[in-house]
Amino acid sequence: MSRFNLFFWSITLLFCYTTFSVKAQIYEKTAELHGDIVVFPITLVNVYPLISGTVNGVPGKFMFDTGFGAPISLNDNFVDLPNKKMKANGVTGSGHSFKTSINDTIREIKFTNGTTYRNLENISSGNYEFLQKAVAQDFAGFIGHKFFQGYLFKIDYLHRKVTFYKDAPKRRISNDFLANEKVLAVINFETGKLENHPHVKLKIDGVDVLGAFDTGQNGLLQMDSPSAKLLKTKGSIVNSGIDRTNDTLLTVKNITIDGKFKTTLKGVESSTVEGTQVIRKELGITEPNLMTIGYRFLSQYKTVWDYAQKKIYILEY
Repeated sequence: MSRFNLFFWSITLLFCYTTFSVKAQIYEKTAELHGDIVVFPITLVNVYPLISGTVNGVPGKFMFDTGFGAPISLNDNFVDLPNKKMKANGVTGSGHSFKTSINDTIREIKFTNGTTYRNLENISSGNYEFLQKAVAQDFAGFIGHKFFQGYLFKIDYLHRKVTFYKDAPKRRISNDFLANEKVLAVINFETGKLENHPHVKLKIDGVDVLGAFDTGQNGLLQMDSPSAKLLKTKGSIVNSGIDRTNDTLLTVKNITIDGKFKTTLKGVESSTVEGTQVIRKELGITEPNLMTIGYRFLSQYKTVWDYAQKKIYILEY
């Protein structure tokens, strides 16, 4: 699991706050991005990118999760939301169930970069107690895809930040989101059933696999029995240990993404087809072999996600 150096984090924060001055930007009613370029510092806890902020004055951390559709969803097990209205039952890709509610008004959500939302309307919430136990006691909720619709984003685990760039014709000419970057590859993706889930074609030592990018997870591999047996025999899938919950971890070699980018990933979680049933149903995945691409990839490479053009730029750290 990920650890970070506190001194390095302090210096990174200082750099972010000096370069992009923390000036309060206050918006009403709707939780959506504004501005041309917006930077949010992130903290990595275990394998998850978290953005710090406050909800009605209560400090906490939001998971930046591209796999989550809503702009913001609050943890009503952590933040007192007495006027919430029960809506339905939800389930995560990992199979955790939780109750969801809707909140007519949230007085204020404020992030450490100064971005502030007041009198937010129709904000969802859920009982995410399981994430308080697994990720952070002060887990405040999720920031999801609809929060940054209309933007490209660059996620940088090394320098602990995510940068959003408003999509505009002039940006397509300047490509300023690639300034001073070394581009290793540009891969194409499709979104399938849900627009916030980029799907890419992979091969692992010649075996076809569907890849699904998602910042809100570690990364897992599920193969049918013949494929798993073949790749283990060839040494392209190797057991590399267990995690803190005793799940098997794998080193996966000879991965080719979109026919053009080759890599090896260590610490990928091993899963069965039963263990991927929820995500398969939600995303409409029928392919027999599946790899989710999260922390284990994003900690090796900086990436730019361009939903409008359906491209992910893989950059060198």
